[in-house]
Amino acid sequence: MNSEQLLIDKWRGLNSVQQQEVLDFVDFIAQKSLQKNQSQLRAQRVKEWIDWASDNPDDSPGLPDEALSRDSIYSED
Repeated sequence: MNSEQLLIDKWRGLNSVQQQEVLDFVDFIAQKSLQKNQSQLRAQRVKEWIDWASDNPDDSPGLPDEALSRDSIYSED
């Protein structure tokens, strides 16, 4: 008997409250997995950005202060 059939057989032996608890637990596991994947993706993006930034030569021109001002970042020009 495969695990899917075993799960179905055990599911059928539960009352409706217990079945809802199982569904809630499955949702919890799925959400936990999604959060882990998102966290890994963020970490990968940060690593790629740091790698990109470290590839720039130290003597390359930086951005002028005006480019980093709040007004220029949110300007609609």
